[in-house]
Amino acid sequence: MFDHKKTDIIVLGAGPVGLTAAHALANRNTDYVLFDLEKHRNTHSYALALHPETLERLDSFGLVERILESSLQLSKVAIYKDGREKASLDYSMLPLQYPFLAVIRQSELEHILIDNLSIKSKKPMWTHRVRLIEDKGDSLNVSVDRLIQGMTGYAVAHIEMQIDKILNYKANYLIGADGYHSTARQSAGIDFPEISPHIEYAIFEFKTDADLPNEMRILIDGDKTHLFWPLPGGHCRWSFQVDSSSTKVNSMHKDRSFMQFGSQHTPILDRKNLDHYLSKHAPWFNGSVENLTWSILLNCEHRLAHHFGKGRIWLAGDSAHLIPRAGTLSMNVGMREACDLVEIISADASEDERTNRLEQYNRHRIAEWQHLLDMDHHISAADQTADWILKHRDSLVGNIPATGETLTLLLAQLHLFDAA
Repeated sequence: MFDHKKTDIIVLGAGPVGLTAAHALANRNTDYVLFDLEKHRNTHSYALALHPETLERLDSFGLVERILESSLQLSKVAIYKDGREKASLDYSMLPLQYPFLAVIRQSELEHILIDNLSIKSKKPMWTHRVRLIEDKGDSLNVSVDRLIQGMTGYAVAHIEMQIDKILNYKANYLIGADGYHSTARQSAGIDFPEISPHIEYAIFEFKTDADLPNEMRILIDGDKTHLFWPLPGGHCRWSFQVDSSSTKVNSMHKDRSFMQFGSQHTPILDRKNLDHYLSKHAPWFNGSVENLTWSILLNCEHRLAHHFGKGRIWLAGDSAHLIPRAGTLSMNVGMREACDLVEIISADASEDERTNRLEQYNRHRIAEWQHLLDMDHHISAADQTADWILKHRDSLVGNIPATGETLTLLLAQLHLFDAA
């Protein structure tokens, strides 16, 4: 029943962030295991675009060529107000190795990451549930349930997951990339408070015969922001911000399964709803809706952890921040966080040096997110041209798909000054 094992690093969560950590560890020949509660990779996409900096990181793993083959490259983000383009961001003008956004479904990205791990003889350990993480000071004891499907019930049999074996691991560090309900974050006793009110979006993804603009669009409509993404293969995604309702909605707590409205607990979003939103907010769109592949009313929470780690347990991605906006920041920054953590905890350094670097990681990550979300109010107008943009800063903060120096350069295109 019990099995005792040792490893250097444990990674929780086989989404893009956890898989990136696994690639970074494999490249450094560091012994690790990657656990995920689910049976397989994501069957639906939430995040859908990779930033230029993320592409550079993935290039170091030898993954970019395949990713670009499966993605749509966008070099422009357009900002609309009252049905007219008011400003645009041109990535092709930036001095970058990859001066564009690579639009790729999260499910396809995970497929590529998992396949390439298999080439390195490393695979996620699916249907493994961590039940206990104990920080002993000089090491971690981690208890893991290996699950299998079993039949239960008498009059009506049904399938549910059952414990096949309990595995006990001793490890040096743990990277928690296990999302909203993070076992890692809870085990470390780290608070995960809301930093701003949640936002609800009616989201639709479908195939169309429209000549889709080769750009991502941010549509400012009063106090609401609507979002458009063209996707590979003639598909597109629309996210319409709606008034918060008393009706129960699906949350951004990702369960890595396909979710579509239709249960007794949730309102149904159908073609009639889509037609209404398109005619009201995007009258320029006149393409067909050939296949409505996904529709959902999504409750997007905004949360930021008080700390990015404690002791030997450290966080990256949605376990530390939940910022589900158009900028796809949580995934992209999270993938970089995973690489940074791997570099620190697998480095040949003394315990004191590693501890100091982890504390620096914590401070830098919190400061970075406060900056990305303009919690430090660092954005100002360089001239009067940008005054109208500042009036709608809440519609843009977090929705621009960029970070770091790239974000600074893009803001300058809008005549905005980044005081960082």
